[in-house]
Amino acid sequence: MNKELKRYLFIGEFDSLLLGLFSKRGEVIWVSSLDEALTQTGNFSLIILENSFFTPTRSKKLADHYPQTPLIVSNGDEHDEPPPSVRFVAFHKLLSEQIEREERLAKTELRVEELRAVHAGAKKLLILLHDHPDPDSIASALALRTLLKRNKQTAIIGHLGEQISRPENVAMIELLEIDLEALTPAQLTDFDSIALVDVQPTFFGGMQIPEIDTVIDHHPLVGSYDAKFKEIRAEEGATSTILTKYLRAAQVDISERLATALLYGIKTDTITLNRDANPDDVEAFTFLYPDSNLALLRRIERAEVPPSEMKSLGQALADHWIKEGIFFVNVGRVDREYLIPKISDFGIQVKGVEWSVAFGIIGKSHLILSVRNVGYVKSAGRLVRELFKEIGSAGGHRSAAKAVIPLSKVRKTIGKGSQVHIKKWLTEIFTKAVTEKAEDDS
Repeated sequence: MNKELKRYLFIGEFDSLLLGLFSKRGEVIWVSSLDEALTQTGNFSLIILENSFFTPTRSKKLADHYPQTPLIVSNGDEHDEPPPSVRFVAFHKLLSEQIEREERLAKTELRVEELRAVHAGAKKLLILLHDHPDPDSIASALALRTLLKRNKQTAIIGHLGEQISRPENVAMIELLEIDLEALTPAQLTDFDSIALVDVQPTFFGGMQIPEIDTVIDHHPLVGSYDAKFKEIRAEEGATSTILTKYLRAAQVDISERLATALLYGIKTDTITLNRDANPDDVEAFTFLYPDSNLALLRRIERAEVPPSEMKSLGQALADHWIKEGIFFVNVGRVDREYLIPKISDFGIQVKGVEWSVAFGIIGKSHLILSVRNVGYVKSAGRLVRELFKEIGSAGGHRSAAKAVIPLSKVRKTIGKGSQVHIKKWLTEIFTKAVTEKAEDDS
């Protein structure tokens, strides 16, 4: 397949070596004045300005004339508040492979400006997470608030579930001093703009949510919905990776606190780059690592587990069975949902196991399933969506997925609601789904 031809517009005095290098990447047009630049036709991949040619006025005229083309100033001095969509890049970077990264970031910065424009007029913004916020969603929300240049008064980070209980997540919120509000559906009307992070509207089922302006998520697209700004990157291992790229593109200073949160978000969602991670995740992790507080991160990861929950873990593991390479475990009725994925993570480590399915009942109202696999079999996310999309909320990635099903729907589906019948039902449908000949799951 032919690659899209790249076109580069150079304005000012440039070394022939640089122009020659770029000519190998695509078409090069070199002009010496703004008037010449504004008379060019067609689109450009990148506009490169020589440092002495740059002025805010000229950059604005170019941005107005080429709204979809990022601008790079060669050998430019850094500005405390660079103009929108303008990057200042040292000359030696233009001569190296780093220019490809700078080009990607410059294009991403155009998306950042679109995002900022969507929420520019909002007096009170809600950054809404899924019902049980994890480190990736919390860090991404904090990053979005920073990206939009807002504070905790003008951008609330909230969720609709109960108070967070997983020890590591509680420790993250407390040690990094992150404000997170548990909201009721009625409170959603108190905001004049809503952004969803690490979740999509379909997650909330039939719940009436006011108009959603922004959706940023790394989970596969589920269903059809409208949003003024939508960034769905299923190839990324974490939403924190997407927001790290946005922060870098916008040339925002990332504080130690935010770097630590984002690093932890990527680390937990990719299991330290071992699950569903791609080169973007590795690059973001590497970028954040030097600026993170690693001592604080260790304290978060070593969060204390109440002794009472050790008993729950022991009881849950006692009710497990293995069939066709699938580790099943009935966690039973639990007060804290995080125990279910924790046990599912443990199950996938059992020798000879390719799938782990942990399930339990929360609050006498919902059946929660956490699914893991070894990564080279069928997609876990696709499998649970096919199994449960008609009766509950389900989805995930290739090697990790989750389903939330009302017990009323379970009873209607299988005719019974006892744990014995649920165990039999789940064993049968998962065994059949996993062992059936896989379709194209790439």
